[in-house]
Amino acid sequence: MNSYKHLKNVFNYNLNKMAEFCSIFCENPEKDFTRDRKLNFETTMRNVICMESGSLKDELLKLNDFSIDTPSASAFVQARSKIKVDAFKTLFDRFNMKTHINKLWKGYRLIAIDGSELPIDNTVYDKDTTLFSKGDFKPYSAFHLNASYDLLECTFDNLIIQGQAKMDENDAFCQLVDRYNGPKAIFIADRGFESYNGFEHVVKSGNKYLIRVRDIDSKTSITKSLVPLSHGEFDVDVFRMLTLKQTKMTKACPQLYKFLSNKSRFDFMSKDNPWYEFNCRIVRFKITDDTYECIITNLDRNEFSIDDIKGLYNKRWGIETSFREVKYALGLNALHSKKRKLIQQEIYARLILYNFCQRVVQVIKIPKKERRKYIYQINFTRSCHIIRHYLTKKGGKIPPIEHLIAKEILPIRPDRTYARHIKPKTVVYFNYRYD
Repeated sequence: MNSYKHLKNVFNYNLNKMAEFCSIFCENPEKDFTRDRKLNFETTMRNVICMESGSLKDELLKLNDFSIDTPSASAFVQARSKIKVDAFKTLFDRFNMKTHINKLWKGYRLIAIDGSELPIDNTVYDKDTTLFSKGDFKPYSAFHLNASYDLLECTFDNLIIQGQAKMDENDAFCQLVDRYNGPKAIFIADRGFESYNGFEHVVKSGNKYLIRVRDIDSKTSITKSLVPLSHGEFDVDVFRMLTLKQTKMTKACPQLYKFLSNKSRFDFMSKDNPWYEFNCRIVRFKITDDTYECIITNLDRNEFSIDDIKGLYNKRWGIETSFREVKYALGLNALHSKKRKLIQQEIYARLILYNFCQRVVQVIKIPKKERRKYIYQINFTRSCHIIRHYLTKKGGKIPPIEHLIAKEILPIRPDRTYARHIKPKTVVYFNYRYD
């Protein structure tokens, strides 16, 4: 069981081991962290992971118990700059490997893949993260986070960071699928990830996929070309011969052949082998009186009913919630640097802390009491504050963290729906932090 004590021991062990061979993770192995200083490799990494949303000096004061020997912000930034981003990625991977618990649904892990934009400071321009708009609009800078997320364990499994200017979600999807190494899984994704290449990367990996696609009414819908002249609800198996050749035969039989242009990336065909057999199952079901959802999958209809598919897609919302918690509960939207490398450090640092907190929260059982109107859940935001505090606490008696967290609860109010307000998001600039 992943108790707080066990997770902290694993975290400390891996961080200590990395510190023993820190030259591997330093920009200048022969010089960096070779002298005995207060801001050594281990302390610097721990501080980056445990920082909150306040100004950098405030965070350093809190992390050092408001000691007179608290390092300056400048010294801390210099120490951070010595560490490669790969150090945080390695700690993320090692911590996951040692603490992950397989939770399965019908023998499958449920892995959601999605992307989220992270606005960053736009006073530093670079070709990867900065978008130069036409007209009077200011340049806009952001990273795009492409993550795979375990919907049952509620933790991040893997991550690919792309600059917003070079963003390619379909390529990131394929990379995340190819990197996956675990029990058989169902990869669940939303619109924007609908591509033959992505579908077949999952098939070749021996796993399953369930991806929402644009409805048949959309001009760019895959479904429209695979199931022409269809309407209402349906659940059909589809076969197409994908091809790079556009001949009279392929044009005359669109119900059998699907031409892929050179612009459509497909990794399993070439000029020497321009044919590929594609099979899928397409499910369309009603969600309101006049709207439908379309799902493309390779799940066997004898094992997975339409209701199963509806339920699986509904679970995908967990990754949307996780991005919100990482950005606001853990403070990823309030970055402490303009430098791109240091921002990537903070991204991995927040995901490490998120997984740590989720694995503590998931094993806590809320005592049942009579006369309660609602079912209750753990207050995740409050839990993060508690865990973060004791993760940085030096010495002294630590109370049973699980008992403390179990008191911080929120009611679950079912059937509540609100209009989704999507508005442009901007970076939280340093001068707007509390001091």
